[in-house]
Amino acid sequence: MPRRDPREARALGLWTAGWLFALLLAGLVWIGDLAVQWPVLAVPLVWALVALRPRGRRSHGGRRDDGWPPDDDLAGWPPPDDVPPRMPPTRELPWLPDVPRDRRQE
Repeated sequence: MPRRDPREARALGLWTAGWLFALLLAGLVWIGDLAVQWPVLAVPLVWALVALRPRGRRSHGGRRDDGWPPDDDLAGWPPPDDVPPRMPPTRELPWLPDVPRDRRQE
């Protein structure tokens, strides 16, 4: 999924924080106690602060330079030597004890 434009992401984050604030406030006024539960309104405020944080375009063609391969470069994965060992089917495991089907057969 392609990343959003920073302005679009900021607008979406502020829109979401605004609706979250409005819905939480409506819920508190309707069935809550605003005098006691007002700290819950800090959640959309923190959400808005996160949405307002600076988001610049990355250098190096939009790729991060942290030593990891790019996300879309999965050619040759998994490595050919990374094959799980072959296990026999469960019904053929020799070490399972013979369990009678009915206890009355003992």
